[in-house]
Amino acid sequence: MKKVYFIDCGANIGQSNMKNIYIISELCGQWGGSMEKAKTMIDQSKEGGADAVKVQLWDTWKLPGDDRGKWEYLSMSKDQLIELMSYAYKKGIVLFASPFDEERFGWTIDVDLEVNKIASSMLEWDKPLCDKMVESRVKTYCSLGKWSRQDPLPYTQDNVIYMHCLPFYPHSHKVAMENMPWKFSDPITGYSDHSIGIESAKEAIKRGATTIEKHFTLDHKLQSPTESAHACSMNLEQLKELREFCDDRDT
Repeated sequence: MKKVYFIDCGANIGQSNMKNIYIISELCGQWGGSMEKAKTMIDQSKEGGADAVKVQLWDTWKLPGDDRGKWEYLSMSKDQLIELMSYAYKKGIVLFASPFDEERFGWTIDVDLEVNKIASSMLEWDKPLCDKMVESRVKTYCSLGKWSRQDPLPYTQDNVIYMHCLPFYPHSHKVAMENMPWKFSDPITGYSDHSIGIESAKEAIKRGATTIEKHFTLDHKLQSPTESAHACSMNLEQLKELREFCDDRDT
């Protein structure tokens, strides 16, 4: 049985209960820049049976694109990260992060996060930073949305856990099925789901995925379903259903 540690402001203080299917609740931009909302999302992720919550750490102005200023309110500070780490610890759930630049990767080292995530886009935008993340020997999830199936996997180190995903959202269950591997097996054992609903996640589990990452939302109607990650996020009831589905397969 693998051990996953949760951290309180840099102190390694314990381990979570690890089920056979590990569910990561991705807060991403759905926290809306509100610490109150982020804490509610942590509460609901714990209630729904997620094993971990994940945040994204970026400086909007360092990201590619022409509308970077539009998302500045979603940039999380180091103090906010530490506050949410402490809050998650008190609730008994793991919190880790996807850093998008070297400074923010440094934050994860400073506070001793023992899990890391390389977003699909990072393999394309900043491979040298991804190399540093892997070389840190921290347990690192790596999404392969920008990886070509014709290319060899970017890393062979044993601290890397690969996740299949499609790097656009929201998309349909049909599109997910057209692109999903027939079988998840080492080294690609995870699935980062950007489809609408939880049927694709369930199918990935049937095909052998042992880690599921999916965005989480408090309300699917917070933005237009045609342009928002809220549409492909799971809410509390869907998370509970997914957890029950996973646990039924464990018994």
